[in-house]
Amino acid sequence: MGKFERVSAALEKLPAPRREEIAEIIETLFHGDLHPETSLNDEQAADLRRRLADPGPLASDAEVEEFFKRLSA
Repeated sequence: MGKFERVSAALEKLPAPRREEIAEIIETLFHGDLHPETSLNDEQAADLRRRLADPGPLASDAEVEEFFKRLSA
């Protein structure tokens, strides 16, 4: 018996609410496989990698504080 079969058998023994919690976790892990329409295409993934490698200028703590002051005024 492989890992998948062992895990599946163990899941069957759990109460339904616990199985649903685990299913939500698994769905999150496999979101792209379950919902390919929401996955990034190759061009978008490359753009994201580029932006993460060079995020550009960051706001200082004072600039962030000033922004939120204006927002809450």
